[in-house]
Parts: sequence; structure tokens; C-alpha cells
Amino acid sequence: MKKLFKRYIVFVLIIAVIYLGMPIFFQGENYKYDAIEYQFIFPATPLILGLVFSWKRGLDFTFPLIAPIIYIGSVLIYSHWYHWIIYVFIYLIVGMLGCFIGDMVYKNNIEQKKKEQRQKRLEDDNYKITISNITVEKENEE
Repeated sequence: MKKLFKRYIVFVLIIAVIYLGMPIFFQGENYKYDAIEYQFIFPATPLILGLVFSWKRGLDFTFPLIAPIIYIGSVLIYSHWYHWIIYVFIYLIVGMLGCFIGDMVYKNNIEQKKKEQRQKRLEDDNYKITISNITVEKENEE
């Protein structure tokens, strides 16, 4: 449980700060920038963090659920109840997309590291093969 907590805590805190802190700045006179928040900042958050998370740790299907769950908390606090269900699915799909892209990069990194390790082992192995006392004779075909 402690390992699981350590795995997600940084990403949960970043998402929570963005989803729960950003609406404070976009209220009142700055309400005209609300569309920027919902269409660019909030979707970019699970995309980028999903990419970083999966790039380091591989594919994890529970990570994309973090952003929608925290967004529901933001909805309950800031009362944007009329469109919350649409954005929950959008953030879930964007988070999955980020995880899939990050996983592809993760797999490519692992394959590259394995190739480098194999090459290093071949370079480090110094051995000499000598073949002696071998006679090859050709039969006459007449």
C-alpha cells in the first residue's frame, strides 16, 4: 500500500493543484478565460502527466482514473454541474491516450537499453576462437 501511495502521490498532487486551484483564478472578472481552462489546460494535464507516468513506469490502467475523480471534486466545490459528465469522459480518454503514448516510448526505451546492454556484453567479452587441424578435401566428380 505504501508503494502504491508513493507511485501516485506526486501526480495526484499536481492534478489536484491544477484542477482545484486553477478555477480560483478564473472566477469573477476572469470568467471569460474559463473556456481556455476547460479546453486547453485541463485536458493537457492528464495527457502530459499520463505520458510522463507511463514513460517512467509502463502502462497502468488505474492512472487515467485519477484526473476524472479529482475533477468531480472540483465540480462539487465550484458548482459547474451542467457539463461535468462530458468533461469526466474527455479527461479519462485524454489520460488513457497519454498513457498509451508514454507506454510506447517506455517499450522503445527498454528495447534500446537491452540492445545497448547486449552490445556492451559483446564488447566486454574478449575471447579468441582458434581452429586448427581441420582439413577440407574436395571429392573429384568425374
